Amino acid sequence: MDIIITKDIQITDYKMLIKSAGWKELSEKQIKNALENSMCVVIAKEKNKVVGMARLIGDYGTHGLIADVVVLPNYQNKQIGSQLVLKIKDYVFNFLEEDEQFLIELCPAYGKRNFYQRLGFKYKPTNMDGMYLWIKKGKENE
Repeated sequence: MDIIITKDIQITDYKMLIKSAGWKELSEKQIKNALENSMCVVIAKEKNKVVGMARLIGDYGTHGLIADVVVLPNYQNKQIGSQLVLKIKDYVFNFLEEDEQFLIELCPAYGKRNFYQRLGFKYKPTNMDGMYLWIKKGKENE
């Protein structure tokens, strides 16, 4: 299994991964923009097949958000997701200079909090709470 930092993930691979997770479908333009504007995209490949990915979105200064951590169902529970997230943590550590710090935030999918805690992330319900809002332009589904 290769864990690679690259922005050369194919749109079809991205779509296949998010579909396998049951996430919302995105346009090719949205995916292209998301990938190009990510700080870091990490993929897991077995032979020539993309089986997982994770992205870091941020400002290259002080804040980043881990997004799109997904591994194909047949490849889950094999530490691939952990390797993807650890690769992002290494990426951040390597671009920091001495005495600098960088905050990585995330909103885990339901039931995934323990996965991230095992990787060093903290859950602070007393002073932090995750929220989200999808904005959709167009006709609403009935």
